[in-house]
Amino acid sequence: MDADVIIVGAGPAGARTVLHTQAQVALRRGDDPAAEALREVFLELFADEQPLRRIGALIAGTDIHYPIPNPNQHALTGTFAPDLTLHTDQGTTSVAELMHTAWPILLDLADRPDLRETARDWQHRVGIHTAKTEHRPADAPLIRPDAQIAWAATIDEPADTAALALREALSGWFGTPLKTTVPIIDRLS
Repeated sequence: MDADVIIVGAGPAGARTVLHTQAQVALRRGDDPAAEALREVFLELFADEQPLRRIGALIAGTDIHYPIPNPNQHALTGTFAPDLTLHTDQGTTSVAELMHTAWPILLDLADRPDLRETARDWQHRVGIHTAKTEHRPADAPLIRPDAQIAWAATIDEPADTAALALREALSGWFGTPLKTTVPIIDRLS
């Protein structure tokens, strides 16, 4: 089967897998001086932390940026959620720990009651969490169960635009809201 056909039909993750496979074959192919030099350069790169992290992200697929609706053009939207250290009233946790539930989550990192209230009608499908982190990349990312960020409020984004965009993202990813009179359940604080 032609690799181009696989790349076209496989989506971003499949295309990256094919690219990685082809690159690994190129690294292992041949015993000529050029192939040996290429392998030597890669070994040098593996000795430094930044290239090692980059290659690790390539292999893990966490470097893929999915083209999804992004009304405020937030850089995190469509990317793999960073594993932030989170401080809550109940102690320290992380994004990775929250994702163990396999639920989508709205992670309020800026104490935004307006966004928590907007998400309230989806609380039966989306976990709503409040936490603080040292370097806040967004006011509130909406994270899908596969740890991809479906939407993110920019730092200090006005309530009217952020709430509307969040409502659209919640509806688009998780369906029609459920009207309830149950108070918001914050699973962390």
